Amino acid sequence: MSKCSIVIDLGFGDAGKGLTTDFLASQEPDKSLVVRFSGGHQVGHTVTTESLTHTFSNFGSGTLQGLPTYYSEHTTLFPPAILQEGRFLAAYNPVLYLHPLAMVTTIYDIAYNRAVEKQQQHGSCGLGFGATIARNAEEVCFFANDLQFPWVMQQRLNSINHYYKNKLLHQNPEVTAYYEKELRGYDEAFFVESCQQIQSFYSITTLSTFAQSFEHFIFEGSQGILLDTRHGFFPHTTWSATTSKNAMQLIKDHLDATAVEVYYVTRCYQTRHGNGPMADTPAVHLQNHEKEANVTNEFQGEFRTQALAEHLLEYALQCDAVYHQEIEVTKNLMLTCLDQLPDFSISGLLNQLPVKFKNVYGSYGPSSKTIQEINAT
Repeated sequence: MSKCSIVIDLGFGDAGKGLTTDFLASQEPDKSLVVRFSGGHQVGHTVTTESLTHTFSNFGSGTLQGLPTYYSEHTTLFPPAILQEGRFLAAYNPVLYLHPLAMVTTIYDIAYNRAVEKQQQHGSCGLGFGATIARNAEEVCFFANDLQFPWVMQQRLNSINHYYKNKLLHQNPEVTAYYEKELRGYDEAFFVESCQQIQSFYSITTLSTFAQSFEHFIFEGSQGILLDTRHGFFPHTTWSATTSKNAMQLIKDHLDATAVEVYYVTRCYQTRHGNGPMADTPAVHLQNHEKEANVTNEFQGEFRTQALAEHLLEYALQCDAVYHQEIEVTKNLMLTCLDQLPDFSISGLLNQLPVKFKNVYGSYGPSSKTIQEINAT
């Protein structure tokens, strides 16, 4: 029998999922597994310890605590980035378990994503995540299982290259020119070599394999509910279910869980990275945010902050509750960055929300060691 914790962002992302996952991982590091159930290599989850600050993209945010990471069939992988990050984290013995149908991103996906994003400016990370999901939806696939077979990998790359050449026939010349520019200097042999070299970091398996091996499964979410493919606001959405939908299905299908807890995460102020709507709330004047990990960049655009919008938190909570019909869950709230907005009223927020949380936590710095349990009354 095991327990499951699901980490879910209530906003537009960047709320502190890495911090929360690290906090949960520290409780039972020898008995826990981090499960990635949405998103993929495009995430940026920052964990801070006394000796290191690291932003995880290809390994789970429990890695510094010694936890292995499982990537489900709902996620994407980019082998060159796995290789680079795995080597950087070598002292922590990073371990990945990959579902055989986890989707592999290629340079072609990244180039097409960036070329289209330059035209649309929807706020994409520019790392090929959405392009990979869309390509697989059209049955042009490249799976983790294929990484074991060099000849198969080469055929996959040939197919994907052909797929995008056909798509570009329906794009304007500017998109095609940018796509070709992105591919200049691309070494396909290096990509294949990276796919082979990451074999030291991963093994192919399914979640059911671990049902009796771990006591605590920590489901690390991606982005936020307000970017969800169903519940976000098109066209500024992600190609992923960022609610607890996938996690709940994985628990139901593969794990004999006696307890399921959701840890809803939000900063004490509203954030949004890139274009797209934000609730019309007042400006905030932040302190202690000099080490902010989210900065304006070429593809996502500007990182914006405003006062928290309680009605959007309520909306996100209701969206997520839709997926709790078959398994009873206990709900917790994690309020992050409280040191940056000292006048924030925690009691005022809780009085506005119609959900009764089992526990309310607050972080007062970048490290999970600053997390304190808050008296919700």
